[in-house]
Amino acid sequence: MAPDPAPPPHAVLDVDKEGIGFAAAHFSILEGGSERIHGHNYRVALRAAGTVRRDGTLVDFAALKAALRAECDLLDHRMLLPGECPEVAIERLDDGHLEVREGSRRFVFPEAEVRVLPVPNTTCECLAAHLLDRVRARLGELPVRLEVRVDESPGQGATVGESRPG
Repeated sequence: MAPDPAPPPHAVLDVDKEGIGFAAAHFSILEGGSERIHGHNYRVALRAAGTVRRDGTLVDFAALKAALRAECDLLDHRMLLPGECPEVAIERLDDGHLEVREGSRRFVFPEAEVRVLPVPNTTCECLAAHLLDRVRARLGELPVRLEVRVDESPGQGATVGESRPG
């Protein structure tokens, strides 16, 4: 009887399913101004790369999908605001609302319908980096290198990856 073949030394897993993403509103700060408030049906994908374990697996797909879906759920049907943007001032009001000022614009949103993110902007690049950090926190010290892709429309998005595994 021939010995079992050795698992491949390195593998890449992709989680890119139509049902993983979120719908949200935002505006981005651009050179020379800002965008109007608008929304997207964001699609989010995850890639994990690393050394295959003795059991022939890199990591359980279910763990990757659960972490990604959980983070997307936190952003779904929310107004996304950049909490680290010097051009955007956010103030909590006593009545459960947030007052947001950007340039000459002023908005008031119910706080429960907003996510103030620890990002300098709500671009695809920043959203992908935010989700990468959050998914890594959920997965812990798995010895894999993660990448997250956020598409704001089909074929238009950004991918951000870790420089090294967990």
